Amino acid sequence: MSFLRFIKINSSNKSFLKYGFVELILVVTGILIALQVNNYNEYLKDREEEKNILLAFHYETSNNLEILNRSIKEKRTIIQINKEILDNLGPKATWDSTSNLDSLMYYITVSGWIYVPNDGVLNEIINSGKLSLIKDQNLKNEISSIPRLTNLILSEDNLYRDDLHQYFLPFLSKGFLLKNTTKYRALHEYFESDLGLSKFLKNYKKILQDSEFENILTIQSIWIKFSVDMCENLKVNYKQIQKFIEIKYPDVDYSKLGENIKKGFWG
Repeated sequence: MSFLRFIKINSSNKSFLKYGFVELILVVTGILIALQVNNYNEYLKDREEEKNILLAFHYETSNNLEILNRSIKEKRTIIQINKEILDNLGPKATWDSTSNLDSLMYYITVSGWIYVPNDGVLNEIINSGKLSLIKDQNLKNEISSIPRLTNLILSEDNLYRDDLHQYFLPFLSKGFLLKNTTKYRALHEYFESDLGLSKFLKNYKKILQDSEFENILTIQSIWIKFSVDMCENLKVNYKQIQKFIEIKYPDVDYSKLGENIKKGFWG
């Protein structure tokens, strides 16, 4: 009797262990599935955020390309004008060009064009750690290089502007009637640029025959050419970044990107 009872108890224990083991497997499997679902949801969330920041950066880059192109255009114009003036300088020089010297000098006196980009989205990507969301390593590298390039351009432009105000303009003011230059170009939105003609007698022969003036224009041309080179390199980076983004998201209508971002379409 006791032997049969032992067999019955032992059989019950084996059954309990069997069901317990199955239940443990089901619990572990459920946890693993839940973790996988959670990880997948996080992955989808990260990809959506990656898309949002990259499209916003594409739009910001388009705006910066417009600013950059204007800066490059102005700097190239200054280089061309410098060359025209330099070609007419010398020990016995007189102004023989068909161009008006006063109009050309206005470009020289306001030649401190500084490239100042919009960088709100870029700062968010770099400073908030969102750069890690970007899976494309080439795209990540291109974006990471932008702050260094823009800082280098701004640093060089600021050095040139300091020279313009501390050395170039004080020199020009001694031998040139700067007031006469203001009527040739409107740069202000809320004020009239033209200050009228100077009442002093205009005599530019001395400055045209001054080797220091030649040196100033030469230095100016060298600095601005360096700046243009750096701006062109930055332009290539911007366009490469946009190309990567457009390949990554080919179905986006980039002509309406700014409008859709403002509407929160991508958010």
